[in-house]
Amino acid sequence: MTTAGQSITVTDLAPVLTGCHVCRSPLVDAINKKMKDQVPDKVISAWLKEVGHYVSRITLGKHKREHLTDPHERARIEATKVLKKQQGTIKVTGDLASLVRDYVHSAVQDGLMTPTLAEGLRAQEMIDRRQEKGADREVALTLASILGGGDARFQVLEAREIKEVEAGDE
Repeated sequence: MTTAGQSITVTDLAPVLTGCHVCRSPLVDAINKKMKDQVPDKVISAWLKEVGHYVSRITLGKHKREHLTDPHERARIEATKVLKKQQGTIKVTGDLASLVRDYVHSAVQDGLMTPTLAEGLRAQEMIDRRQEKGADREVALTLASILGGGDARFQVLEAREIKEVEAGDE
């Protein structure tokens, strides 16, 4: 999905939050502190190996040059806050598909996201499949009721005229 306006999505956050091996480490704050305290990369790498989270000195050096900058740190902290806020707002109490549908519907209405045609068609296919399963269940229950000697209740469908399409009519 693409974003509209100034909203931040997980796609926008991904490069900041998953940029490198060090950024994904659970020890990223400790690593960054050691780097800011001028601890050599070899020493940090040896420490990480001891605690079971090995990262090479070359990767540490690249992280220091590319990600231990003020703009990147501010972006990472902001992205983490936004991601935690988004995770906190999603509470699954019922059907997850309905929750996602409602969330996406409100985001589209608010102009925060624009779904692609393929995504819309895929969602409609899932909804249709659910309705078909529900109809199949109803038929099975009706047949079981009839076979068990119960009342047969049928839904009457309205008949409509089917128009033929000529070769030039489209």
